[in-house]
Amino acid sequence: MTEIKILGRGGQGAVTAAQILATAAFLEGTWSQTFPHFGAERRGAPVTAFVRLDREPISLRSKIYAPDVVIVMDHNLFKMSDPLADLKPGGLTLLNYPDQGPALPPAILDRAGRLFTVDASGIAQEIYGRTTIPITNVIVLGAYCAARGDVSLDSIDRALPDFFPEKKLAPNRQAARRGFESLRGI
Repeated sequence: MTEIKILGRGGQGAVTAAQILATAAFLEGTWSQTFPHFGAERRGAPVTAFVRLDREPISLRSKIYAPDVVIVMDHNLFKMSDPLADLKPGGLTLLNYPDQGPALPPAILDRAGRLFTVDASGIAQEIYGRTTIPITNVIVLGAYCAARGDVSLDSIDRALPDFFPEKKLAPNRQAARRGFESLRGI
């Protein structure tokens, strides 16, 4: 079983990202489960969503305590909490981090396991335009597909119509592709 924790801010699409990923995995014949965890519902507040993927039926219904993968959709969340506190040893971290950003702090590098970054905020601004909180969800899903390979980019593409109207499919498909192509290993 693969357990995934997605951390973001309200408005970035963390919950939708979890739902799209679970749907894409289901389309490939994988059992999937997703659920959110958040406090006060407001734009910009921290949000966490969880996904479980397995080739067998999933009977576990608890919170994820030691994720195999942590996706951090806003690197500024490290200023408020420790997104990597419960990452399983040897796990994978996917971090939205600017291409031209400063060097990552050793505290992150030492605990991130296999670390990948993607400038999801920069890509979001290029595709969707400037917003207060960049919508990075589909971009990080594309990057996830490149980093893990357990869910295909094609399946993400096939899942998108369940979540977006026709007029928003083309930019979201472009976003997923750009995230896939822009993944960087650290």
